[in-house]
Amino acid sequence: MKYISVPVNTSAMERLDFDKCINGDLIELTLDEDNYANLLKSNVIQQLNNELGLNIDDYEDEKITDIDKLIIARNIIQNTIMSNNSEVLIKLLTQVENAIKYKTGLFFYF
Repeated sequence: MKYISVPVNTSAMERLDFDKCINGDLIELTLDEDNYANLLKSNVIQQLNNELGLNIDDYEDEKITDIDKLIIARNIIQNTIMSNNSEVLIKLLTQVENAIKYKTGLFFYF
């Protein structure tokens, strides 16, 4: 399984860095193989990597914690939804919006 996690506050984000999360610390999006394949097919991961200088892939954990980058990520995902209105993209957008709201980050565990 693959996860895209959002800590609900800065304390939860610190615990995540040390793998010490407690119940309720994270809002998690769990991707099964089909959702992950749809996410890759949408090309949104490649766009995030290119635009934000990230390396979201199967071999590295990655995160977006800078508010400006989260806003850019939200715009990329919104534009992708316009041409590919898939359920997984809508859920990813919700995760980004949560990260902005809580002023934490978006953590990719692929």
